[in-house]
Amino acid sequence: MQRMIENFRIGRHAMRYSAFVPRLYNLCRSFGFVRERMMPSRAFCSDESQGYPVILMTQHFGTFPFDHGRVGGKVAVNRHGPYAHHGEDLVIVQASHVGYDADSRRFGVYRRHRTADRAFGDNCGKLCAVLRWYQEEYRHACEQVLCGVLDGEAAVSVDNQFLDESRPEGLFLDLDRVIDRASGPVKVLSTAKVFRPSSDLRQRLSETDWQEPPRAIGSGLTADLFTFRRPPAADIEGHDILEAALQAAMPALVTSAHPALDAARYHTQAEFDRTYRSFLREPCYRDKNLLFIAGINIDISPREAFPFPLIKFVPWAAYVCLRDGSSFLMEQHEISDALQRQPLENPERLSFDEAIQRMADADEIRLPID
Repeated sequence: MQRMIENFRIGRHAMRYSAFVPRLYNLCRSFGFVRERMMPSRAFCSDESQGYPVILMTQHFGTFPFDHGRVGGKVAVNRHGPYAHHGEDLVIVQASHVGYDADSRRFGVYRRHRTADRAFGDNCGKLCAVLRWYQEEYRHACEQVLCGVLDGEAAVSVDNQFLDESRPEGLFLDLDRVIDRASGPVKVLSTAKVFRPSSDLRQRLSETDWQEPPRAIGSGLTADLFTFRRPPAADIEGHDILEAALQAAMPALVTSAHPALDAARYHTQAEFDRTYRSFLREPCYRDKNLLFIAGINIDISPREAFPFPLIKFVPWAAYVCLRDGSSFLMEQHEISDALQRQPLENPERLSFDEAIQRMADADEIRLPID
């Protein structure tokens, strides 16, 4: 799973939003999209940090984007029909997001300048909140599985909780890869049992580990040695579909050096695949042009002098379906290179000051009802 997540590369593919949006606009124009018929849509999280991308999309596409997003950046595929009625040349941008503090080089945090203490908070708050229960379960397991030498031989002490495979929820060890179950426990303690290590675990840890008194396995409890089980959670809107989407990747996420970043990467990969398949079954996009692009927004906490975060967009993939019936997918290197080839200039971009002044100066329209 971690290898799949890491296929979503960051480095050279990241670009400032001030460069991404005009390039996206010009890419759409290169496919024959017409400005007067273009209707952008965004599937972003509801955080205020996502406002800057919306401003730029409005400026370059000349209209406020339709809202295709649910919390965490999930695509509301049930909104395809209403959205398709709003334009002829359709552009959907999906992005999970993750915070980044450039000073500490930490992912998953963002400075909340409008709070009393201006402290850092989780970002994406929803993704981080979903991760927290799983991270705590993993932390506890790392402390309750002990490896070392006991009574002169290599041994693994496992808390009784992790030997109960009938539990409704929690972290579940792959016991056959951790202990030698065939020979049974060699010692029974008040809250744990001691086993000989499996041959797999014996080889994973160093010989030094098997010559010391038993100590917590810690990071030696790698993602392939456990799974999670948890009944479907519900939030105020009902079933927590974000947690359900992330659950399969949780062992890789809780053992990651950058769990929030990897959660955003994995979620975007899953959302692109799910949304792409919804297009294949959706008749409302027939006879229209459609470009769907998915990626992650990296919210770099703004310095004092900046009103907005310095967000970077990292594309993952794109799907293009044109009015003439042709369609194609663009993998990460293809969509990244295609965007990089586009000019940064957009002479058709909207001037907010001029547009707002023109509207303020327009003759007033009085409503006929008191």
